[in-house]
Amino acid sequence: MRELHQRLLKMHGKPYGVYKSLQGQYFNFGDFTIKFTHIQGDPHAQPSKAMLSAKMNSLGFPEDLLGTKEKEIALADFLLRQFDKTAENISIVKTHSQIMRRNSLYIENGIVRVLVSFNLPGDGRRIEGEKASELLIGILSDWVTTAMYWNNLNKEACNAHIEYFINRNFLLSQLSEKNLVAFVPNGAILPRESGVSEAPMQNAVPFASPPELLVELNLPNGERVAGMGIPKGITVIAGGGFHGKSTLLHALEEAVYPHILGDGREYIVIDESATPIKTEEGRVVNGTDISPLVRELPLKGSTKNFCTKNASGATSQAANLLEALELGASTILIDEDASAVNFLIRDERMRKLINAESEPLIPLTDRIKDFAKKGINFIIVAGACGDYLSLADTVIAFTEYKARCLTERAKEIDKGKLIVDNGEVKIENRGVNTEVFQGGLKPGSALEKSVKVKATAGQISIGMLRTDLRKFPTFCHQELQRGIAEILHNFIKENSSGNLKEALKSVCEKLPENETNDLALPRVMELGAAFFRINFHY
Repeated sequence: MRELHQRLLKMHGKPYGVYKSLQGQYFNFGDFTIKFTHIQGDPHAQPSKAMLSAKMNSLGFPEDLLGTKEKEIALADFLLRQFDKTAENISIVKTHSQIMRRNSLYIENGIVRVLVSFNLPGDGRRIEGEKASELLIGILSDWVTTAMYWNNLNKEACNAHIEYFINRNFLLSQLSEKNLVAFVPNGAILPRESGVSEAPMQNAVPFASPPELLVELNLPNGERVAGMGIPKGITVIAGGGFHGKSTLLHALEEAVYPHILGDGREYIVIDESATPIKTEEGRVVNGTDISPLVRELPLKGSTKNFCTKNASGATSQAANLLEALELGASTILIDEDASAVNFLIRDERMRKLINAESEPLIPLTDRIKDFAKKGINFIIVAGACGDYLSLADTVIAFTEYKARCLTERAKEIDKGKLIVDNGEVKIENRGVNTEVFQGGLKPGSALEKSVKVKATAGQISIGMLRTDLRKFPTFCHQELQRGIAEILHNFIKENSSGNLKEALKSVCEKLPENETNDLALPRVMELGAAFFRINFHY
């Protein structure tokens, strides 16, 4: 610390670029060490970055809070949330309601690492050494001390955060043995405050399970949690507009990642591979076999290796479904309002008017039972597509945010035989082919000297490669987008081989080393979606 103080004082009044001499340098801060990983070129450039490291036991943390990956993830998430007040000119990534593995603050082998950003002070183009010393040695030290030392923390809240994370994962582990695809506890608050807020709605109707679907799951301490179990198979969520059916589906979509205590949805659990499938008109499709849902196209031939730069609503949704299954999704979430009608259904009269030979699209109604035989579960929100009542194993209806099980009533209403065009369903299992994209790993413009990896508002660029996740139907925070971009860059650069699904899984096990950007670890579903949408930008 003293060495850094003296060095900054010597820099005082020198050109701002002299700060660059700190890049890559380590300094001792007592219990912490600091490594400058990026130094800004001028006062108005992107902030500088530093990685702080310390042994957890030197910060006073008891051994029983560490030792397992589960505890490390939960504790790291709790500590990151302690930096709730931004210090002057210093910041750390903003947290959200999901718990995930991030490099902004992570714990591994008893070592905690914290990635912080700061603006180095300057008077015009000259270094202000005294202010820099006050920032890095005074303000930064106090900020970190308040948030990172065990004796300064709310120990009860920390223990509760870790215990909750363990409990939530324990509930998740019971789904398969109970033959469930998802679980929604009684008392959960599903609606959000607004469409742009993650906070639970005030005075919302707490969720309550229909008696027919009520199950109890165990907690590690022997207590039991009651709620609605959604069985494996085909489930239809019905109801009038604005009565809560899409709200439930959205809560299930987001439950693939744990939520913090107080979110209202924290004990909702679902098959970790669950993926929402929506229409995505205009998306790029690179060689996906969509033949189970689209026959040969007029003038375009086979759909076994379908490629397009501008998919239609129905073909994009077909590609989204079949790619998700290829990546290992065993649960598919579909909202009628976000789907192409001709992807979902084709009524009897239209079938009689236009025969199968003249219609390349095969609606999901015709194939869903074949997918189900292969162990694929579906949860479908339907307010108008009544054909799915004939196909459903479970029907849940919502009225004013109150759930009822209407499976038997649905069967009584629809006793007629649904006309379907049956056929064999095959899920593609393609090999890795990154060689086709390696030509794009070069500077994206004449002004760039190296391959730049960028992620902004759902659009990822890697040199001359682009992938667009703006319409991909899952929340995607900025650090998650950056994590996808960095992993994808390494995946293509290393020319991975073998089975695509397994290759993508292997690179989703650990975040790439990066000390200049905040990253979060994606699921294989998000990473695969980005890979399937790669396009060249010339």
